[in-house]
Amino acid sequence: DTWAYTYTIDLTAFILPANGLETVSNLADAVEPTPPTVTDNCGNTMVPVLSDTSTTPDCQGSKIYTFTYTDCAGNSADWTYTYTIILAPFTVPADGASTVNCIADATETFTLPTIQDVNGNILTPSAAVITDTPDPLTCEGTRTYTYTYTDCAGNSDDWSYVYTIDTPAFTITDPDGASTVNCIADATETFTMPTI
Repeated sequence: DTWAYTYTIDLTAFILPANGLETVSNLADAVEPTPPTVTDNCGNTMVPVLSDTSTTPDCQGSKIYTFTYTDCAGNSADWTYTYTIILAPFTVPADGASTVNCIADATETFTLPTIQDVNGNILTPSAAVITDTPDPLTCEGTRTYTYTYTDCAGNSDDWSYVYTIDTPAFTITDPDGASTVNCIADATETFTMPTI
């Protein structure tokens, strides 16, 4: 007679570590992650397969990488790594400025800066908002052109160009006028004023 002892090998499902999560400030940082090393219940290291990658959002949102692990018994499970993309604010350069003699010279002839969001996209500024503060008597003061830049995530910042209007003192180059008359009654305002 023979006596046999039979083992039935039924590989139980393995357990994956917690899914990965990360918040990044631009799309370029949402790169394919390195999946964790996972062993089956017999201690064999399984090779993960990148089984799915979600669509890259246009601006903000989520990008998900899915890796599938399968043991020799056919047990399988997915491990995901999710990036939450929250676009960081961009920066604008220092405001521009210059001094002109007259308000008529404070025109929109300067060059606007080229400003990019954190993903390198060039932003289009709004139309200028013009603010005038010249004194009506002295004609001096400032004129400011302000532009608003906004990225796809709604981050916005202003860039301004400020003209300082400083009218220089004028000079009279004509010599004073003079004439001789016989009587004080002839000393009237009949002379011609110089054009200044």
